[in-house]
Amino acid sequence: MTDTIADLKAFIRAQLSANCDPVPPKTASSQQVHLSVWTTRGRRRAIGVELDHKDRVNLWIVSMYAPPSPSVTVEVAKKVWKGSAWQDKDPDPARKGRDGANSNLKDYDEFRTKPITRLGVQTIDDARAIMEHMFT
Repeated sequence: MTDTIADLKAFIRAQLSANCDPVPPKTASSQQVHLSVWTTRGRRRAIGVELDHKDRVNLWIVSMYAPPSPSVTVEVAKKVWKGSAWQDKDPDPARKGRDGANSNLKDYDEFRTKPITRLGVQTIDDARAIMEHMFT
């Protein structure tokens, strides 16, 4: 059975609600449409979540907490802080400058200036493996 993107998003929302606490945005005008940030209850690890993509969910994690060997079906992008923003750790010239991170992450102390990893997931199994890694 193939997961729909709606099923994946519902699974991730349920996991976040059950195992994490939301981090309030720094600005009152933020509607958290493109990004929400949560911290795990046990270890207080931050997870940035982008649920507005049509074909995947992006999970942003401080790199030191990222799973060491995610599934080959997870799109992994490592970002490093340079100056006042993130850039790809290993830039791809074909991307023509689209190598940063969600700029809203820098408003959160949990992420600011730290190396981060974007994990693009399309299946519940991949999301479950990443979440279990983050929660334990």
